[in-house]
Amino acid sequence: MLFCKLLNPSHASRRGLRQYSLPGALQLGVLLAGLCSLNAIAGSAIASEREGPSDQAIADLAQRAMAAFDVPGMAVGIVRGNETVFAQGFGVREIGHSEPVDTLTMFKIASNSKAFTTTALAILADEGKLEWDGKLTSYIPEFKMYDPWVTSHFTVSDMLTHRSGLGKGAGDLMFWPEPNLYTQADIVHALQFFEPVSSFRTEYAYDNSMYVVAGEVVARASGQSWNAFVQNRIMQPLGMQRCFADRIPADEMHNLAVPHGIVEGKLSVIERGRIPDQPPVSASAGGIICSLDAMLKWVKTQLGRGTSPDGIELFSRAQNQELWAPQTIMSVSESSYEFNNTHFKAYGLGWRLADVHGYKEVSHTGTLAGMLSYVLMIPELDLGVIVMINGSSSATRSAVMNTIVDSFMPVEPRDWVKINQDEIKEWQRTHQQQPQAASDEPGNDEPASAPIVLLDDLSDYAGRYQDPWFGEITIETTDAGLYFRAAKSPRLNGPLTPTGAHQFVANWIDRSLDGDAYVQFVVNDDGKVEGMTMTRLHEWSDWSFDYQDLNFTSLE
Repeated sequence: MLFCKLLNPSHASRRGLRQYSLPGALQLGVLLAGLCSLNAIAGSAIASEREGPSDQAIADLAQRAMAAFDVPGMAVGIVRGNETVFAQGFGVREIGHSEPVDTLTMFKIASNSKAFTTTALAILADEGKLEWDGKLTSYIPEFKMYDPWVTSHFTVSDMLTHRSGLGKGAGDLMFWPEPNLYTQADIVHALQFFEPVSSFRTEYAYDNSMYVVAGEVVARASGQSWNAFVQNRIMQPLGMQRCFADRIPADEMHNLAVPHGIVEGKLSVIERGRIPDQPPVSASAGGIICSLDAMLKWVKTQLGRGTSPDGIELFSRAQNQELWAPQTIMSVSESSYEFNNTHFKAYGLGWRLADVHGYKEVSHTGTLAGMLSYVLMIPELDLGVIVMINGSSSATRSAVMNTIVDSFMPVEPRDWVKINQDEIKEWQRTHQQQPQAASDEPGNDEPASAPIVLLDDLSDYAGRYQDPWFGEITIETTDAGLYFRAAKSPRLNGPLTPTGAHQFVANWIDRSLDGDAYVQFVVNDDGKVEGMTMTRLHEWSDWSFDYQDLNFTSLE
């Protein structure tokens, strides 16, 4: 088993495990030993798998989940080995319209794009054009992290495993909200300005920035753009029609899922999230557009350890072992243990790994505004399941996925729709109580209770401000007060409302963002504004609003 293989000292050294700090190495050793023990007992301890749900049961489940969580449409597919055993669309592509979702409807798969990036790198590794433990500066000489030592030791696998030491979502404001004006070069350059929040290779903290860097590694190692490489070397050989990493041809810009979310209490189209014909700068982290039919071919090839049902070897079995080997330990929630008997979780190369009811699970989710995806495989059962929705409810994809996967497992069925409904109700109850416990610190759900203290002339706050990685913003004066505009992220614009001592709330004009922010001006003893910082207004806002990493200096 590949986990046990990783316990071999020579393999561990080659994979860079000995470079971990002692706590990280001990945790990873425990993880691997546990998974090896699990594999040894699985054959005798686990009952035979069940047959899975009927077509009608899946249809009923999908309709119930969509109704429960305000999702207009969904596509669901199941494969067993080389065979598609279920593939169907449900609901509509856009509210107010009758066009149905089918197996050719294209969705944003969001972070399920990451596995395409690691697969591209695996192909290049097979060709001898890169090494997983190769220094990143060998491929991108201008790559820099905040710490020079980290820069010099940063490897290709470090780039893919969320152990860089950066905070969760660091740099995401350069990707979202879309559209924006940042380039791949901007993102590579920006990494040197993010101070680490943990030691290198010691903690899991999900990030997207490094996968944009990974796209550039593919380009430099292959001699063609990430977009072209994935399109030509992965999608075309597998016959993945209606799936695009590169520009979408005009004659394919039809049958598109439309993103939806709850905006100010009402299910609405998220206009900014409509599928574009051009790939975003974040494509290698989360920008692939794909239909269910195409994703089924992708999953079959993954279950085939790199070989498609038609016998096309995309990458070797040795590279499959690398992709599915645990790299960074992840925490296990109480609910994962309770519901799935999960003891261990880890991140591999573009995939999450876990033990679930005695089986190895390989999965990933994808989340963008108004569109979510979920890919999950149980390799020992030759099982793969795909769920894609055009709504913002993660409860929907979880309920559908868990119900389907459980039906193949030696467990009693659970009502996952109700479980998720109950979790949402509990979150809402807790959230409603939260303001009573809120302090005066920014980031709580209530405005600070400190007295409003402002400069005599609001125009003294106005002017241009610069952050090293985010770039320039402008504070303008209008008849209604101050107004915030970001130069490279035009969706981040809106009025500023005073809430405290030189503190304002930025209420973005696009209410679908759901990411309003505190703006705190830094005023010196002479009453001159020197800079400003930002934090999320609501701590439950999407963590991709990484305002905490911003530190603006006045340019006036």
